[in-house]
Amino acid sequence: MQNQQTSRFPKLQNIYFKVTFLMLVVGIALVVVSYLLVQAIVAAPTPLIYFSLYFLYYHAIHLAYGIFSLIYYFAKVKKKIGKSKIYKTILGILITPASAIIAYAAVFLLAVSSCASA
Repeated sequence: MQNQQTSRFPKLQNIYFKVTFLMLVVGIALVVVSYLLVQAIVAAPTPLIYFSLYFLYYHAIHLAYGIFSLIYYFAKVKKKIGKSKIYKTILGILITPASAIIAYAAVFLLAVSSCASA
């Protein structure tokens, strides 16, 4: 019988990958919105700036969880569930820095839009 923690691992891996993909989409949307604000020479709303900053900080937490999950897989899960795959977690770890760079570009453009409209 499988341990409950190791049997939950594939489900958590799927959730991690879906959240990573959603972060990438939200980052791209933030860049588009911030670019439009820069082109229109309109100051970015304060809640949007705070959201984008917290979203950027969340990338570090998300990446740390992915690395912890990878270590946990090799330490415990692989021994109990040998046929389990880890590719979604590895792909999520690789996509997260790209998403963080996109989110950083959005924060930069929001800052530029706030400066340009003053």
